[in-house]
Amino acid sequence: MTIQQIRILVTYLSGVFLGALDQGIIGPALTTIVRDFNISPKWCVWAVTVYTLVYAVSMPITAKLADRYGRRRIFMTGMAFFAVGSLFCALSDSLYLLLVGRAVQALGGGGILPVAVAEIGLAFPQERRGRALGLYGATWGIASIVAPILGGVVIQYLSWPWLFLINVPAAALLIVLAFGLPEEVEPQVKAMDWQGALLVGMVIFCFMLGLTHIQGQKGWSGVWMPNVYLFLLAGLLLIPLLFWVERNAEDPIVNPAYFQNPRLLTIFLLAALSGMVMLTVLFMPAYVEYVLHFPPGKASYMVVPLALASVVTSPLGGLIVDRFGASRTLSLGFGATAVGAVVLAVLVEQIGSPADVSTRYIMIVTFGFILLGGGLGLIVGSPLNVLVMGEVDRREVSSGLAVMTVIRSLGNTLGPVVMGGLLATATSLGQPKDGFVDIFTALLVIASLGLLLTTRLREK
Repeated sequence: MTIQQIRILVTYLSGVFLGALDQGIIGPALTTIVRDFNISPKWCVWAVTVYTLVYAVSMPITAKLADRYGRRRIFMTGMAFFAVGSLFCALSDSLYLLLVGRAVQALGGGGILPVAVAEIGLAFPQERRGRALGLYGATWGIASIVAPILGGVVIQYLSWPWLFLINVPAAALLIVLAFGLPEEVEPQVKAMDWQGALLVGMVIFCFMLGLTHIQGQKGWSGVWMPNVYLFLLAGLLLIPLLFWVERNAEDPIVNPAYFQNPRLLTIFLLAALSGMVMLTVLFMPAYVEYVLHFPPGKASYMVVPLALASVVTSPLGGLIVDRFGASRTLSLGFGATAVGAVVLAVLVEQIGSPADVSTRYIMIVTFGFILLGGGLGLIVGSPLNVLVMGEVDRREVSSGLAVMTVIRSLGNTLGPVVMGGLLATATSLGQPKDGFVDIFTALLVIASLGLLLTTRLREK
């Protein structure tokens, strides 16, 4: 590995870590923010929702700007926005100002992820690309584990504004590190597709907001709430207009050819499925609480092996990609997820009361969690990124990766809707444990569909 490659890895992986950290670090501070601003808890959730929405909307647009005007330049600009938004959050004295700061943060964050993945992938030859991007997956996993812990420590010993103040010097340091990194910029003669940018943002916003509102309801009845179906319907109606505009654009934000490529379309479907698998972990502490009868405070500790397994298998998956190919790595990941779902579903029927819980059952649950986490690390690490980079033109790598990432984000949002609906329905019938059987059955179906789709991919 050359000095230049090490610099690229350190700089862009640090950016990924900072962006991923800020998605979860605010969680422990929400109750404190509610008290300080004297607001209802339901409004504070928007501090997370606004970030998610703006992040998803901005990603394909900033990725296109990166492909046109230079990825390093957009990365540095994104870091500057991230720092300004963080400072705005730290100094805010009301929820509205905090939400504005979170939106500016997310606008910067949207320019970090696809650029970082593209720069890391392109810095290495194809036969070593998998292991490099496997480090990206591990970085994201570590940040997800560290975020709530660090957030809790900061809240305990300092105050919630410090959650954002620590981003300012970190972002400034990364801007300095980015200076001098290689940059590929071609003269632009085609007009920027601002109409397409607006429509892409509107479509993503409608779908993400509609699905997010479902999560606030109990059961499937939430689909028929006006603030859900009207947004989803608007998103669907805008799609034909978006494709018409993009077909006629000189340099489209979302290249329509992406969806005319059967192989790339399969990759996008796999990205959506991987997104649904990722957010299943949200229900695992509840599974430990209801099935193993652990107290709520200790239930989350049982999920640690799942998180650690995903961190370990992500870089390992990169090595497997380089040796055996991305599609085989995906098959292994979805296969491990399917087996883990079966193990955890079968166990529900074996435990009826706290007296039935034994060391053997705890070990079986831990094994199931390791399978789920290991499968997740293999799926979301490097394989999909490597596959996308192999299908799109080098000049559109950031844009292609952004489209895949947004589709995976839609899966992230849809997954809790499906799983939460199953659990809510079973709970309303007085059978919460059956809800977990339904969740793992759905996970098995998703993993099986992922296995089926990977058979359509043939290594080049």
